[in-house]
Amino acid sequence: MPRRASQKDSNDAPRRRRWGYRALIGAGLLLVAAAVTWQVRATLWTTHSNRVGESLVKKLEKARHDAAETTKGTTAACTATASAGGPQGLLVIPAIGLTAPVEEGTDDAELNVAVGHVTTSVWPGTTGNTVLEAHDVSYFVNIDQLKPGDTIEYETPCTTYDYTVQSHQVIQQGSAVYNTPGPTLSLVTCWPTDALWFTPTRYLVTASETGTLPNTGGGAGTVPPAAAPPTVPAPAPLVTQGLTLATNSILMGTMSVTGTPDPAYVEGPGPLAVQDSAVESFIAGVRALEQNQLGWWGAVAPGVPAPPALVGAHISGYDASLDVTVTAAGAAATGVQLTDTVTIAGGSAPGRYAVSVVQTVSNGQLVITGWTLHPA
Repeated sequence: MPRRASQKDSNDAPRRRRWGYRALIGAGLLLVAAAVTWQVRATLWTTHSNRVGESLVKKLEKARHDAAETTKGTTAACTATASAGGPQGLLVIPAIGLTAPVEEGTDDAELNVAVGHVTTSVWPGTTGNTVLEAHDVSYFVNIDQLKPGDTIEYETPCTTYDYTVQSHQVIQQGSAVYNTPGPTLSLVTCWPTDALWFTPTRYLVTASETGTLPNTGGGAGTVPPAAAPPTVPAPAPLVTQGLTLATNSILMGTMSVTGTPDPAYVEGPGPLAVQDSAVESFIAGVRALEQNQLGWWGAVAPGVPAPPALVGAHISGYDASLDVTVTAAGAAATGVQLTDTVTIAGGSAPGRYAVSVVQTVSNGQLVITGWTLHPA
């Protein structure tokens, strides 16, 4: 009996090793799939953002052309309707330089690329309150600058609805936005409007309809093309570890845009896409340093000396929030700066540090060009 038990144990050991190898391979494949999925989603996000804007502008132009022809008696009256699952109209706010496509729904699929229409509210052209939502650091980043009397336009292929801002208020998340007996418009976003994290308050702008105008020719509002998010040159073994906020617990702070950006760029999804790449690059740098993989570090931070305190150490805590400042020129980002306060454990100089990371965007790629640590 003892001999049989020994033989069984010796047979089980290789089997357990094989299952262990299979588990590791499976885990690696899942991480690779997650990384590929992230990149695909980023590409689709940009493509979709361009598509909805361009599609709607073309539709508006065609409808206006048809309506203009109607006056000559050559075509039927304008009866264009919004396409299912696509852009429904354009939201234009001259005071803050906003032109944004509007889609039905307020899930990530809509809000990542457009202003979303709350499905339980009416559409413009119907008596009641139209409720539109958007991300704070994207299309609605500047709606807190609106003042009573400012004009808001909602354009469809056939009609432009004009609204005048009446008031604004800060409300608690989940507060009811009531219907109205007359045609009105409500814009809702997170408060404050530069927050990159979940907030319990919302900023609400209310406006009343002041007129409608048939679209009978002329140019429609245009949505500027969104540049593709910059890529991060992280080596594949580093990417498979997971470099996004989905796999890393970092408290996000605020985002601002400086430089000489076009107002339309600030109001669009471009800065938010750059922020995603910047955080990916930051996490890649941290992981490379913690694992003492200086080859990986050289890929994401070419020519930048590795900060000694982080080499072979690890960040045991993020003591503040990660703030992001995007520098842009025109309709493209040129650089990013990230700041935070962290506690470093292990390594050559454990302690609490203020960290500042400078990144540069060039030829569609984002790399680290500066990394400083100062005792905090």
